[in-house]
Amino acid sequence: MSAKPDYYDVLGIERTAGPDEIRKAYRDLARKFHPDVSREPDATARFQQINEAYEVLRDTDKRANYDRFGHDGPASPFGAGFDDFGGIGDVFDAFFGGGRRSRPGAAQRGTDGRVQLQLEFLDSVFGVETTVTYHRLEPCGTCAGNGAAPGTKPTTCGACRGAGQVQRAQRSIFGQFVNVTTCDTCGGVGQVVESKCPVCTGVGLERVEVQRQVRVPAGLQPGTELRLTGEGNHGPRGGSPGDLYIGIDVKPHPVLERDGDNILSNVVINVAEAALGAKLEVETADGPMRVKIPAGVQAGTPIRLRGKGAPRSRRSGRGDHYLFVHVATPTKLSRTQRQLLENLGETLPGGSDSGGRSFVEKIRAAFR
Repeated sequence: MSAKPDYYDVLGIERTAGPDEIRKAYRDLARKFHPDVSREPDATARFQQINEAYEVLRDTDKRANYDRFGHDGPASPFGAGFDDFGGIGDVFDAFFGGGRRSRPGAAQRGTDGRVQLQLEFLDSVFGVETTVTYHRLEPCGTCAGNGAAPGTKPTTCGACRGAGQVQRAQRSIFGQFVNVTTCDTCGGVGQVVESKCPVCTGVGLERVEVQRQVRVPAGLQPGTELRLTGEGNHGPRGGSPGDLYIGIDVKPHPVLERDGDNILSNVVINVAEAALGAKLEVETADGPMRVKIPAGVQAGTPIRLRGKGAPRSRRSGRGDHYLFVHVATPTKLSRTQRQLLENLGETLPGGSDSGGRSFVEKIRAAFR
């Protein structure tokens, strides 16, 4: 059996990576290798590896244990053979004949699922109730989850006699010890399937399409995830389902942008409007709104529209809308327009220097 790959290599991150880097790497890889979207021949196996690595590295305690001991778990101070016992109680059971052992065929929790949900910009701002469609593993309807073909049933494993474990005696400098390991024949289930179900090929699970209603809360930040408890893949042998993680993607808006709880947009005005002020209709999250541009506004100046941003997810109220002013400089002028601007330039502050030349003349001289 080949060794498990390093979890950091699976996610493509450094061992010093922080929680945000781990989460981002997981999201990117899960999106790439999800069996529903990937055409890679090993997508399912890769997706399982990615989930397994993420489940360990996102948990502080599990990650610390993995960093110290790797895949094998805590090393035993008593030497070889002890890591396969299910705890200190099992060690004493092995020595003194106790009956306590791992329950054969114990149900395993299913893996977590993942789906991407793409929202319209305003739906991500104000929230929406929508439907997500995805695939997950559920107990096979043909064999009721036992993996056997119709008309047959699993039989007791002859190698472990249904225990799911086998015992092997080992000698060490401390004497003889009993090493308890998972049965290779039945994989610890305690039963074997001679005639496999034609639908699930003996796994006991089949992939089905399901739909779930999802309430996306107002003010949800793009890039965050929602979790639906118990809506992931079912585990084998009646194991409880994992969770479903919903990644949120937001379609770009033609005018508006998000910056946390604030919304940003641009407005373009001409030179006269910048100098004299104006009242313009601009797009906001609440729809068109008439806004007053103050006289003498400078290019790049933000105009604050209080309370017109996104609803705050963790406290009451809304953010603000910042309208950034851009002044369009004309590139083609009529003779009348040029004359008016020249006259205006001579009357504005800084329009002439100590030598008596007008501001316009200085500009012309600079480009001769």
